[in-house]
Amino acid sequence: MVERLRLDFTPRKGRMSGLDLESRLRAAASGAFWAMIRHLLTLGAAVLLASCSSLPVPGLATAGASTKTARQLMKQSAASHGNAWQKYRKVEVKYTGEWSVIATRLQPALTDPGFRGSSVETYQPATGKVRQVHTGPLGTKIVARQGPGIHVSLNGIASHDREVLDAAALVADAYTVFLFGPSWLARKGTDFKLIGERMLDGERCHLIAGRLSPGFGNSREDHFIAWISRDSSLMRRFQFTLNGLDSTRGADVDVTFSDFQKAADGSVWPRNFVENIQRPLLAKAHQWRMKSLRLDGAVRSIQ
Repeated sequence: MVERLRLDFTPRKGRMSGLDLESRLRAAASGAFWAMIRHLLTLGAAVLLASCSSLPVPGLATAGASTKTARQLMKQSAASHGNAWQKYRKVEVKYTGEWSVIATRLQPALTDPGFRGSSVETYQPATGKVRQVHTGPLGTKIVARQGPGIHVSLNGIASHDREVLDAAALVADAYTVFLFGPSWLARKGTDFKLIGERMLDGERCHLIAGRLSPGFGNSREDHFIAWISRDSSLMRRFQFTLNGLDSTRGADVDVTFSDFQKAADGSVWPRNFVENIQRPLLAKAHQWRMKSLRLDGAVRSIQ
């Protein structure tokens, strides 16, 4: 059976108020992305910049690539996962994970390690509603996302900080893709193109490039590359741009999916997730794991 988590959201003595925390967040995230890199260089991290990504860049020209085949492969992958975005009214998931130090230094507003340790997340595909309850050493962060709307509260106090809101919107949208994968992309993505094949952990994968407009969060447009296994048709990697924040615009990252498990109803879900920054430098950012899954109100057995 899927493991259950007990998460205590009761405010504890010594936690910061939301207003105090907003001030600290603004101070921590006030520098631009490249200013943060310069800061790291002064700390002796120049060696990281010598590491270069070998992955293709999302959004580069793909003239002559096959569009019809790419769309067919994406739909086939969605079916292999169980067409979750179309199938379920409500999906609840619990995660726990850890951030790398380099990620929190480079992208403090996006990573938000003070709050984003573990989470309880609820998705309602028909309405597009997303609710995320994050917990960390600074307390509880609640995010509500539907369409272009975004609401964030920190320890019960609503945040009106634009960077906090933009980061939360980007995270809510991206984590929808991480959970629902190709069934979401088949509905929301455009300009699918098959741009080649690559190996990943011994599996040969089709690389399908595409575009999202609007993009993640408040971005007008983002680009992605989905790695679809030739053998299983499961999505093994998702590369994407981060244009929804001033501090991350021009960067791209990827998330790899593993430990795929089949629920009792036949749908297939990844349980292990690893995110890496690809550009402007190559570094591990985040690793997290699914702890429980509830589909349409029922806790599903993960086999």
